[in-house]
Amino acid sequence: MIQRLVLCLMLFCPLLSCAHTSSIENESKNEFNPLLSIVQFYQGPLNHLSAVKKGDCPMYPSCSNYSVKCFEKHGLFIGWMMSCDRLMRCGFDELTLSPRIIVDRKSKCYDPVQNNDFWWHQE
Repeated sequence: MIQRLVLCLMLFCPLLSCAHTSSIENESKNEFNPLLSIVQFYQGPLNHLSAVKKGDCPMYPSCSNYSVKCFEKHGLFIGWMMSCDRLMRCGFDELTLSPRIIVDRKSKCYDPVQNNDFWWHQE
């Protein structure tokens, strides 16, 4: 299942590379974002799955919170790309590359949005 998801994400991402950047930069933050709605649905009504899932996300913020922040800050397209990037990094090399912090008495890798969008978003 995860392999299919990663394959779909990898097939979708090259399509975004052809997008005109000024249209992405001018995207309204109040615009409806279906991907943000899906993540919020996952965090809300589907949260009962946490009783069945093994373990937690080893990263902080969690991948779903990271995705929400990406969508809110960068909009649909860049938020989607950054979320896909995070999902591909989660639990692998990033665990040895990112600094560790303690969250709820558990050691997690600190990987916030601002550490990954320095190339795109200047405040």
